[in-house]
Amino acid sequence: MSSLQEKPLDKLADMVFNVLWQDQLELWAAVRKKMDSAGSDAVRTAFEGARSRFLSGPFKDHLEVRWGMSICMHCNDDNIEKNGLAFVAPNGDGLEFNQCLNCRVGLLYSLQSAKARLDTYAIALGKPNQFNKMSIYWDAIVPDSLKPFQPLYEVIDEGKWIATVSYDRNMVPRFLPTESMVFGTSRSDSALWKEQASPGLTEAVNALAASAKHQIEVALVIR
Repeated sequence: MSSLQEKPLDKLADMVFNVLWQDQLELWAAVRKKMDSAGSDAVRTAFEGARSRFLSGPFKDHLEVRWGMSICMHCNDDNIEKNGLAFVAPNGDGLEFNQCLNCRVGLLYSLQSAKARLDTYAIALGKPNQFNKMSIYWDAIVPDSLKPFQPLYEVIDEGKWIATVSYDRNMVPRFLPTESMVFGTSRSDSALWKEQASPGLTEAVNALAASAKHQIEVALVIR
């Protein structure tokens, strides 16, 4: 942790987006500690800059691709897993969750006639299956329509994308089950979001709130 605390905020933010630290929760704890001394505005500015550098740098060639994620922008490996398709149109197009099993980053691509455009860039928190046997990803980049719902998290259970979770400023969660994401609707439709979830998902989100409190606190600031 001491080596992290010596790094400036903009470097820590770059490390988050580029997955340059194995223990993401430890990295976020260092960011949270910096926020106490540097202030919320400094953290927000650091992450805005890091997001811009990431989109115009290592991620530039992945904003629009054919067929979805086939190679990871970080490790250049093809150890990719598809974790679910939502908003499925009659022709099979939809919103697909793609995951690099090496770097544990997730890409939600909007598929239209074999063209895949970035919808959301997500970064895994904790260890695989850490949260009540589920994996949870923080949405680092979201479409404009979802910004009012930030911070957002995606949940993977046994290789299946099952829900998106949103926290309000009081850290109270809301849930959008993937099964509710049907053709003709949008994740930004407040009517789709629920206050209650299945016991397993609720336990996973409670475990996230306990283990990733520092991350959620910072995510609420940089939303």
